[in-house]
Amino acid sequence: MPEEVGIGEVRRVAVVANPRVDNGHSDRLMAALEKGGVEVADVRPQGEPDGATDPDLVFVLGGDGTMLKAARMYPGRVLLGVNLGKVGFMSGMLPDEMEMGVEKVLNGGLSVQEYRMLEVRRPGEEPELAANDAVLIKKRPHQLVSVDVSIGGEELFAFRCDGFIAATPLGSTAYALSAGGPIISGDAGCYVLVPIAPHALVSRPLVLGEEQVVELSVVGREALLSLDGDDPREVAEGGKIEIRLSPRSVRIGRTEDWSWWRAVRRTFL
Repeated sequence: MPEEVGIGEVRRVAVVANPRVDNGHSDRLMAALEKGGVEVADVRPQGEPDGATDPDLVFVLGGDGTMLKAARMYPGRVLLGVNLGKVGFMSGMLPDEMEMGVEKVLNGGLSVQEYRMLEVRRPGEEPELAANDAVLIKKRPHQLVSVDVSIGGEELFAFRCDGFIAATPLGSTAYALSAGGPIISGDAGCYVLVPIAPHALVSRPLVLGEEQVVELSVVGREALLSLDGDDPREVAEGGKIEIRLSPRSVRIGRTEDWSWWRAVRRTFL
């Protein structure tokens, strides 16, 4: 299991809701929080926070994509997802049990797990974090991109491919899984590098330790870089991306009886 940490008393919360799937769930949540005497300091759609709040807990109404947006909006805060999406691997509460779940939270029944994030750095820029994955992908649908891969400063291989996915254990159940990567236990101190549609007879995903640094160099044609499914940014030919496991974590709360492999079975099998 990922590292479990306490949260203390919950008296001040924020709410992030996906308006496309809300359908009155946020009203139910607000009523349950008001009944419990909890201050709702900030209520936002999938936008940017103003930084004025310091919540004990962030309720997230939506799917895993909304959870990832909330992680960027409230870095370091505990996120409790109410699954209104299709997968809900990161969620910790069912919508039908929202009132009961709020009661559990206020009575100390919230468990919190921490999952290591990726640190992604481009030359001359500040490092950025990704809870799920960093995806380097070709810019033009009908053309491959050439990428050189180095690990720890040592050149490993060069691929003509659609791109690469670097994923945390949490992200190993997302895009990386669809591209043929392994499912990694949430408590593993590692990350995975998965090629996307490589133009090669032999290719395998790589599982990398927490001290290992990957450098992806775009040597033919432009590419795009997206962190946690956010809007992609262009990487010019000759551009480099450095990836490592960050010491920082995303903190996910759950009220239901949950385990990593039970969630894998429920979601994917």
